[in-house]
Amino acid sequence: MASSSQKSDGGLMTEINVTPLVDVVLVLLVLMMVTATALAQKTIQVELPKARSGDADSAKKPLIVAVDESGALFVDTDRVDDAGMRARAREALARDADVSAVLAADGRARHETVVHALELLRGERIAKIAIVVRAEEAR
Repeated sequence: MASSSQKSDGGLMTEINVTPLVDVVLVLLVLMMVTATALAQKTIQVELPKARSGDADSAKKPLIVAVDESGALFVDTDRVDDAGMRARAREALARDADVSAVLAADGRARHETVVHALELLRGERIAKIAIVVRAEEAR
């Protein structure tokens, strides 16, 4: 007795060959996995080597500057005027010649007050300045 997968002498094969379908699905799966990995990975992951001569104080504190809605300047949590901010920037620069600053400004603060804070930092030769922003929610 012949099985249903075999052709008879002139008859047509009645079963679907799923091998090409599986091949296509697997290729699509691999492409999706590669694409998803590339999209999810926004930075290059590297395993850093260990060394004894590495800087133990790699967590150097940056100079934290804030501008509130009214335009008041704060260094860390202390309210300061222009002279106080310059003095604190000079102190930070004296501790570390490669000091960086983090500027957090209220979204409702006037643009000119934020630029003024940037100019005060640049006037004291602090060139590495990061501006804090809030991540926008996905819609």
